[in-house]
Amino acid sequence: MVQRLFALTALLALSCCYTGPGSRYGHQGQAAGPEPVVRVRLVAFTESAELSCAGRAKLSVGQKSRDLAPGQRVSVGPEGVLVDGTKWTGFSDTLRLEPDGADLVKAGERTYRGSLMAFTDASGKLAVVNVLGLEDYLQGVVPCEIGPTKPETYAALAAQAVCARSFTLTRLDKRPGLGHQLFDTYARDQEYRGVGSELELTNKAVAETRGEVLLYQGRPAEALYHGNCGGITGQGSQPYLVPVRDGRGTPFCAHGKYHKWQAEFSPAQYETTLARLAGMKGRLVGASLEKEPVSGRVKKLRLVTDSGTFPVNGSDFRMALGLRSTMFELAVGRDGHLKFSGKGWGHGSGLCQDGAIGMARQRYDYRRILGHYYPRLKLGRWY
Repeated sequence: MVQRLFALTALLALSCCYTGPGSRYGHQGQAAGPEPVVRVRLVAFTESAELSCAGRAKLSVGQKSRDLAPGQRVSVGPEGVLVDGTKWTGFSDTLRLEPDGADLVKAGERTYRGSLMAFTDASGKLAVVNVLGLEDYLQGVVPCEIGPTKPETYAALAAQAVCARSFTLTRLDKRPGLGHQLFDTYARDQEYRGVGSELELTNKAVAETRGEVLLYQGRPAEALYHGNCGGITGQGSQPYLVPVRDGRGTPFCAHGKYHKWQAEFSPAQYETTLARLAGMKGRLVGASLEKEPVSGRVKKLRLVTDSGTFPVNGSDFRMALGLRSTMFELAVGRDGHLKFSGKGWGHGSGLCQDGAIGMARQRYDYRRILGHYYPRLKLGRWY
């Protein structure tokens, strides 16, 4: 009886969270101000960097400045600031490379919109920062974060643009005093590779959704997204990131490469990792899984060895072993091998990118896609 009651409770919770693609999802909210300028740290540079501008530009370090001709090379590092190989000044203050117009700048092998800054951070490492408008930034993010970029999946690209814009706005005040707000990697924020990654179709998606964000209680929401939900999204850290079944019947994301997956590890492949992660000792003989009641994602594991039982967080376990997601079943073989049968790719909260692509192919527009994955959020214009 208890099991039946639990199953009924989970089913009711799931049905309450499900919002069909046909539901209404309109614009709400008022524009709050001008387009923000963002500062993105380019993580490839920690000791030295070579910068330039396609057109004329102004170079300044502290109170000292000079004009640059198109293509002049600026090297910055421990030896100071060099222009075309000749030392110009020391590097004891913030360097700025600002185009006279809308010309592109370059840092290393990548080209960017906006301008560049460089300074020494609190740890003594070089920080190179791209300063540009939020919409220009998104043009270098969206194609890196979702694919395939085809006309028939355009609605998914537009939905991704709105998600990325909303996510970015929630990050801008998280790192005060650092001289930058974002990193250019998905490991910390979102993948950003500048102009070289831009595509005509994703630029169109950014432009046609300009200023549009997902709102919660009138403020931009942290619109998380991931590769594939495995058929149902997970409970997120925010109250509006709730489990959503990915369509009735065949999931929208079923076409994805990692909708289902398997993995196997030998003791030699995992024992050192789990000893470091969970303090595990002895030979692994079994494991029990504690799961989220609705999505079925693993919250905690108890690793059973011949020396005791060792608890470990599900997300930490997943990252340590490089698993696609925390939606998995686990069997421990007699030989100690770990055998996984799983679904999905990523943390599972918010928009399922494969699902969004599947919905786009079925001709749902981006508003319907967003309404499906974020039933507690409203679509509005922030600027």
